[in-house]
Amino acid sequence: MVQMGSMPKPQERVSDRISALPNEVLCHILSFLPTKYVVRTTVLSKKWNNIWTSVPNLYFCDDDYPNVNAFISFVDHVLDSPDLSRIQKFRLRCDHDYFEPPPIDRWIHSAIRRKVVELDLCVSHLDPDDNLELPQTNFMCETLEVLKLQFHFIAHPLTSRCFPNLKFLYVLIHHPDIESVKNVLSYLPVLEGLRIGGSLDDYDVESLDINISAPALKTLAICLEFDDYDEEFKICIEAPKLESLDVQLLTSLLNFSLLIKENLIVKANVDLSYTEMPNSDIADVEDILLYAEEPDRAIALLRNVSNVKYLSLSSHSLEGDLPAFDNLNQLKLVFYNCGYWRFLTNLLERSPNLEYLVFEHKDCTICNVEDFRHEFIPPEVVPISLSSQLKTININRFKGRRGEMELVKYLLKNGGVLNKMTIDASGNTNRPHARTKALSKEVSLFQRGSKTCQVEIRFGIS
Repeated sequence: MVQMGSMPKPQERVSDRISALPNEVLCHILSFLPTKYVVRTTVLSKKWNNIWTSVPNLYFCDDDYPNVNAFISFVDHVLDSPDLSRIQKFRLRCDHDYFEPPPIDRWIHSAIRRKVVELDLCVSHLDPDDNLELPQTNFMCETLEVLKLQFHFIAHPLTSRCFPNLKFLYVLIHHPDIESVKNVLSYLPVLEGLRIGGSLDDYDVESLDINISAPALKTLAICLEFDDYDEEFKICIEAPKLESLDVQLLTSLLNFSLLIKENLIVKANVDLSYTEMPNSDIADVEDILLYAEEPDRAIALLRNVSNVKYLSLSSHSLEGDLPAFDNLNQLKLVFYNCGYWRFLTNLLERSPNLEYLVFEHKDCTICNVEDFRHEFIPPEVVPISLSSQLKTININRFKGRRGEMELVKYLLKNGGVLNKMTIDASGNTNRPHARTKALSKEVSLFQRGSKTCQVEIRFGIS
């Protein structure tokens, strides 16, 4: 209690706990912020005056500035600072069309001079013919381990022995200079991760035939889209240590082919969600003949991964002579064709050591009501994987249609060592309660080839 006539003690000064942190910790925290805000910390106190110069990551984006001159001035100010330490990561997002002459070249030089480890460049262009040439120092930088090129680049290295210590490369291909793409990808001696992305359209009139040599490569990811692009895009890669492959083709397979020479691929994700040619009396004959080639191209692509243990596959159709997947242990399937069980049983026949199976059917836009009434026709011989290897089956997006029920009945009857089947019908919220109970009862009465097999059906909202 405060006595009459006595003054209260002055409020204790609140300590600045953040500023009390070690400089190394402060630099680590600031490394996650755009450089514009990092430099602003100089107004906090004297201690913060030069901390920004020790932050290892620099991130510049021209969207944060009122005009291009302000942006260029700020980047120059930061990179010209004599106190700036070694750069770990240099990230640039800007519009090349505003720069006359472009300062990007000298910024890259500055980053390389400060022994940059990761260089992430995203430069937008309005003119497809407006390419930015990579400086020669970029190809021979001994500290560079990560390089991301998301713009129309020109690359003319003076030697074929480029990127001596580069471990990861991301190349965005859109209106490419073909020779430059080949120069960058031709030989990557220590590269462990490669990602190729982008889209090609009718502006890109030339075909792309890329040969890649990457003796240390372990992971490869390809994500491409073709929009009215009528030429061929071929990739041939020599990567004897390749372990993981991720291929996503957002449109037709007709323009793309991939050949991977001897490899050690263990895990693969292949997404071929191209649009299948609709069954129509008015369809163009030439288009029908072209689309008929797509399953063959899909199978040719799958031959690259026939030795995998883990495979995730999305496709419309797999008609044809599938390769044997003798080492396959886990398989996830997503089909867009209403007669998908034909391809499913075909894959089971070609995967003798399969133990874990997940599959689902996503509704396709080209099927009509009659298509869903196709009967399930079991193969003449029960696949070895189903009778003696398969232990777990998960069925997603289950609708309870007659063909699906027949497939479940077949799998349960012939799954000789099956431990569990999980049927997820949670997305089918329009099913009446009575029909749900009837479906559960019908499945429970199916004969089971394994006495230990448990069946779980999930209803409700997913």
